[in-house]
Amino acid sequence: MAVRSGAPLVWSLLVASGGWQLRATPARADGAFPDSQNIMTPASLPNEILLGTNFGLVLSVDGGQTWTWTCEQTQNNFATLYQLGPPPGNRLFGTSLAGLIYSNDSSCSWLVAGGLAAGSSVSDFFPDPTNADRVLAVVAVTAEAGVVSQVLESADGGATFGSQPLYTAASGDNISGIEISRSTPTTVYLTLTSGAAHTPKLAQSTNSGGSWQVRDLSAHLPAGTNFIRLIAIDPTDPQKVFLRIRSLGDGGTTEAVAVTDDGGATASTPLSFPGGILSAFTRMSNGTIVLGGVVGTTSVAYTSADGGSTFQPVPTPQPSFRGLSSRGTTLYVVADNQADGYAIGTSTDLGMTWKPLMGWADSAYTPIQAIQTCLMTYCQTDCIARANAGQWSTDMCSATPAPLPLDAGADAHVSDAGGTAGHGGGDAAVPPGGKSSGGCHCATSGGSPPPGWQIAGLGLALTLALRRRRRR
Repeated sequence: MAVRSGAPLVWSLLVASGGWQLRATPARADGAFPDSQNIMTPASLPNEILLGTNFGLVLSVDGGQTWTWTCEQTQNNFATLYQLGPPPGNRLFGTSLAGLIYSNDSSCSWLVAGGLAAGSSVSDFFPDPTNADRVLAVVAVTAEAGVVSQVLESADGGATFGSQPLYTAASGDNISGIEISRSTPTTVYLTLTSGAAHTPKLAQSTNSGGSWQVRDLSAHLPAGTNFIRLIAIDPTDPQKVFLRIRSLGDGGTTEAVAVTDDGGATASTPLSFPGGILSAFTRMSNGTIVLGGVVGTTSVAYTSADGGSTFQPVPTPQPSFRGLSSRGTTLYVVADNQADGYAIGTSTDLGMTWKPLMGWADSAYTPIQAIQTCLMTYCQTDCIARANAGQWSTDMCSATPAPLPLDAGADAHVSDAGGTAGHGGGDAAVPPGGKSSGGCHCATSGGSPPPGWQIAGLGLALTLALRRRRRR
């Protein structure tokens, strides 16, 4: 990805007579350029879109017509790797400086996992897609031999992790990813690199972590492969795993997709991105795989209709792929707002054409629709601090709350205690026609926004990547 020179600017909302106006201000988010990490379009919540950023979470519960924001708090400061657990709880997870964190109320408040995970550095985790109580996490612990990678298991939805590790990596091995098979949840995979050469390995357990078989993949991958991460396990075949690899050769660095059909006994590399990166992957409901990335300086996309055996290029030009997601027949791309003219786009023809869904407006689109900000509790201080820093107007921090509709795909976000969204079901019930928020949301209001520009002025420029591609 090319690095732009010059001071980064974002468009911030200012209150003016007769509506909202915009000004360009320096971007600030944790002292870094405002950035995005991943997008989630869960099938169980058919109208909900969640976007992880480096200053909180941006989400929509009405298919992208309106958007809300919840700020970073102590627990989710510098949070990343946002993921959703399965229904009925749809618990939201992430990792932060505090460790593994989770939210029962769509990110308005957060709790930190306890047990063996307490105080540990969490590099990856994965909620069981078939069991809301089971979560696996990769942690780094200090031992006599130095830092050791371990896998921990939770049986209470990530709230606590057991006192014994499920797996401890051998000396010199580093666990880079973990995933549970959807079709056969007793099958679990780990990716590892080993030694000074970072030899790529894949570990498989077919008995829920009771025992493991670790396989060296270097003989099956391009020479010089020194990076390996999990992309996904095929949802119908627990023996098929998609991997993201990187190799260093005479021609420079090349990223590629590697596929194993036999649990790691062998592997192939059906698609590579010479001199570039693989930045986006999604599998559509009909089984079609869509990939996005960069070759040289050109954004490229590929599709596969045969389960990843072969890939076909999608005609260019393509948006700057920061990430991909899908729901039904619709693709969602996170693009480069400055380069592409939108931040999130959609496609219903496998990437042949893209339509803006949401973006950061510039002066050509003013006046922008009014944004109401509901920041009564956790986010009030953060909102004022950002206003004082010139990201937006202080008037945004005292706007009247606007109720949000529930996602049509769920009656409520159910907590462990069986209540409505909140801390263990003890928070206030969801208001009529609204979603429990704790006062951390903002939403557009009044009429239909200009096409493709439903949100503005949250002080960010999106940079989305593969779920396990950390973009801090």
